[in-house]
Amino acid sequence: MHLKRFSIVIASALIISSVFASSASAGVVKRNVSSESQQPAAVETTASTENTDTTSGGDTSNVVTTNNYIPSTVNDVAFPENLDLDSVVANAGFGNVGGGNTNPEPILGETQMVHFGLWNAAAQEISGAESNNGNYAYSRDGFVRLYLNHSGIGRYYYRTYNIKSGWSTWMNSKETAPITDPENRVQAVQIRVKGYTGVRSDLYYKAVLNDGTVLDWAKNGQTLGTIGTDRYIVALKLTLWDKQTEFTEPTKVLMEAPVYEGTYLDADGQVQYSSANAYTGWAFYNNDQYYFVDGAKQKGWQYINGYKYYLDENTGAVVRDLEPIMGLQGSYQIKYNKATMTMYIMAKDGDNGYIIPFKTFMSTDGPGTPVGTFKTYVKYRWKIMHDNIYCQFLSRFKDGYIIHSLIYRDKADSNRLEAATYNYMDDARSDGCLRLRAGDAAWVYYNTPMNTPVIVYNDPTDKGPVEKDAIDQPIPANQTYDPTDPIMQGR
Repeated sequence: MHLKRFSIVIASALIISSVFASSASAGVVKRNVSSESQQPAAVETTASTENTDTTSGGDTSNVVTTNNYIPSTVNDVAFPENLDLDSVVANAGFGNVGGGNTNPEPILGETQMVHFGLWNAAAQEISGAESNNGNYAYSRDGFVRLYLNHSGIGRYYYRTYNIKSGWSTWMNSKETAPITDPENRVQAVQIRVKGYTGVRSDLYYKAVLNDGTVLDWAKNGQTLGTIGTDRYIVALKLTLWDKQTEFTEPTKVLMEAPVYEGTYLDADGQVQYSSANAYTGWAFYNNDQYYFVDGAKQKGWQYINGYKYYLDENTGAVVRDLEPIMGLQGSYQIKYNKATMTMYIMAKDGDNGYIIPFKTFMSTDGPGTPVGTFKTYVKYRWKIMHDNIYCQFLSRFKDGYIIHSLIYRDKADSNRLEAATYNYMDDARSDGCLRLRAGDAAWVYYNTPMNTPVIVYNDPTDKGPVEKDAIDQPIPANQTYDPTDPIMQGR
């Protein structure tokens, strides 16, 4: 048996603070494209002079917008002579939000925050700061990797657009893009947070480019920076803002580019994609997942990159749980990405095989989790694992490795849960078993027949085929049951 004691690693205990405080002397901002007073344009690619921030002396006559729903851009920016970049950054308005306005959350009393670091090609942090203070990260020569780490219950997703390589894959906290070329600087970023932190707060982020362009505050996954130029980001600030309180800083001008690149909501509240060219690919809006072909959002059943998806007929968002659409199936395949701790229940598409992402479960694994192809061969309703540790809804797939619920103490009782294993699924570790919330483990236990294939692989760059959910509502530390447990429903 390979069942040893578990350990829980809580992100807040691992935050490595590298706070950067600007020592630049005050100076005049050369170019601030704040659009706080912008009047929306009604026609495409219309220059507007309504965006000038008279308090900063910014010249924004080159601000363009496609329509009043798409974020604006600033274009054809001339690189100024004798640019005092230190002064521009010092006066860019990063401090206007202070340390954000999100108080410690009420259930566990934790301060939700994120550390953001600018890294060089040698994977060293050049500059970093935290979202809950007034500091920002600044590197005059730019940076090639972005690194985030966080406290609180949630999961951050982020990616960078680099001069030479374009968009990186999506990364989670404690991950960075494997870029080693010091000239391959970050030009743009998209950053979003899901789970309890994202339920309570909006994530805003602001940047300065090396030509002195001061951009507005992007929000929840919007694109911030520049694409299609030789410019790059030199300063960055992140802040969490309570959703119940209005954010008063400017949020319109987000890019130095001819056209904004990214998703937006149109007049009908539908997610669309703005791009210089007709876009084909995946995109996210508020953590929902969409697919576009030549700029058109897809709906219904779609074959994409070897999988068959169902995209909501009204919104186009990927449907994460297909049981209400397809009903229960006679057989399944379980695919598990060890690197991302995600379990996919795959349904069969006729002769095409198991290519339908039927359900997606968040999970916990460990260093000992075996990689390979296996089959379930025995099930247990309850089982003692070791010492005083019990689990329920177990499906064994290899030797001592089992798919099972979270941890219960002292006896086989649904009212003996260890709450931390629920709240910190992203940071907990097993010795190799695949842990699920009780409701998900029960679904596997009752609905996957014996000899169901279990395919375990290890790919940190692939967050799909469907991006997993996060813990939207933690449980109190003294709660002794899993709220998803079918045995405890209605408590």
